[in-house]
Amino acid sequence: ADLRRNVLAKLERTLPNVTVRLAGGRQSVVGNSGEESYGMVDYDYGGRLASSRSTSHREVLPLLYGLAGVPPPAPGSGEDYPGHPLVADADASLAWFLCGLPLLIVAGWWWSRRPPRFQLTLTQDGDQP
Repeated sequence: ADLRRNVLAKLERTLPNVTVRLAGGRQSVVGNSGEESYGMVDYDYGGRLASSRSTSHREVLPLLYGLAGVPPPAPGSGEDYPGHPLVADADASLAWFLCGLPLLIVAGWWWSRRPPRFQLTLTQDGDQP
């Protein structure tokens, strides 16, 4: 599954004339690990054969380039991640979460629990306000 997802599916997407055919009589989830060829993947391209137990793209791709007789492309300059990590200052957010937000919550609670204010007008008998 790793080989199919990480190498072969990407190879099929990038090269339109490539067909991946999985050979083998039976496939089972539980294999016979006592066999000498257990876990061995055979690659056949243009009459050339190669075998490997690895499913890593770092080992399978050079093997496929060798079978095709094509030199692997030169690695790009730089590291795997050419960007830089974001260094952010979190002092303001710490003050907000420890002071500002609790005060806002308490003020909202206090405002919602106050008794309502009614304007009371007293009138004498018979007078309309």
